[in-house]
Amino acid sequence: MAIPIVTGLEDDQDILQNERVIDMDPVITMLDPDTSQFMTMLMRVARSGADSTKNEWLEDQYFPRLSSVASGGATDGANVVVAAGEGPYFRAGDLVRNARTGVAFRVTSVATDTLTISVALGRVAFAAHSAGDQLLITGNASKQGAGLGTEAITKRVAQFNYQMIQRNPYGFTRSLMASKLYGGPVPEKERKKKAVEHKRAIEYTLFWGTRALDLTGSEPVGQTGGLFEFVTTNVKNAAGTLTKVLLDTYMRDFLQHGEQNGVLFVSPVVSQAISGFLRDAWQPTTVDTRLWGAKVDGFISGAYGFKVPVVVKRDWNDFSTASGQYGGWAFYVNMDNIEMPTLRTTELLRDRQNNDADRYDEEYLTEFGVKVQQERTHGIITGVTG
Repeated sequence: MAIPIVTGLEDDQDILQNERVIDMDPVITMLDPDTSQFMTMLMRVARSGADSTKNEWLEDQYFPRLSSVASGGATDGANVVVAAGEGPYFRAGDLVRNARTGVAFRVTSVATDTLTISVALGRVAFAAHSAGDQLLITGNASKQGAGLGTEAITKRVAQFNYQMIQRNPYGFTRSLMASKLYGGPVPEKERKKKAVEHKRAIEYTLFWGTRALDLTGSEPVGQTGGLFEFVTTNVKNAAGTLTKVLLDTYMRDFLQHGEQNGVLFVSPVVSQAISGFLRDAWQPTTVDTRLWGAKVDGFISGAYGFKVPVVVKRDWNDFSTASGQYGGWAFYVNMDNIEMPTLRTTELLRDRQNNDADRYDEEYLTEFGVKVQQERTHGIITGVTG
């Protein structure tokens, strides 16, 4: 075998490359930080224990005071038909005012959704009722010495969700574990990554999880539903640019019910749109100002005066904004009406491999659910493109 010879000046490409000491940074950088803020908040302030794989709760509300006209009432004292299912909102003796015309009348009897009413009362002369007119029940007048009259109460509603087992496993051969590697041993490196991945999976479930119980296999598979599964009333589609008027209008509905302890989780596109409200009014303090732009940390409702923190979900920038996809979404979450009940809190489980396997396995495991109470106290904004 011929001996390899280098003629002339030897440079660093001439040497045997196996001889080279690699200048390797011992710290392995990650593309994204841990941005699972929602899950972190719930773990700290809204986590509760669970006693079963199915979580159940009851919801109630005050007796309705608003209804709407479906038809009728074209002449003074004529019967009025209200929206389907809203007849039970009324009792004989109720005093009602049409919000559009100001006409007031008294209900004399109710049959399903048809009100038998008096002629117009008070200072406002009769005007015909129209479909869609709001009817405000102002009170109930009883004659002296009368009995109780019709007794009516709101019925409590049962809600439920399932516990879900979220697992993030990883494993290595013992040979790899015995090897000396840049960045440290493999379990420690992967352990940090999987902790973040585990939290991120739980957080995506809190927002977009699907409620279901799969009984087709040998064992049941519970899937917990997130906010998207429960919130149906306050879902607003911006269908393009988010304006100041739109946001104020959306938040007026979101903040109408519940307490003031709410948070607005937004995609970067939504955050950019909100920040643009300030940039529109930006005035430089000097002619040579080099700083331009604005950052919004909270929203103050002009309707109610409530202050709502704004949390930007940086990882949602990966999502597309086309066709209303998740890159243009925001969630308003009333933190008093959401809980994360856990049957098994998050654990790092070690030595999960079979006894005879020449390998090492670990996993993060959490068995958790979501209680989204009083869905009208939460809200979703979709379709923001800028």
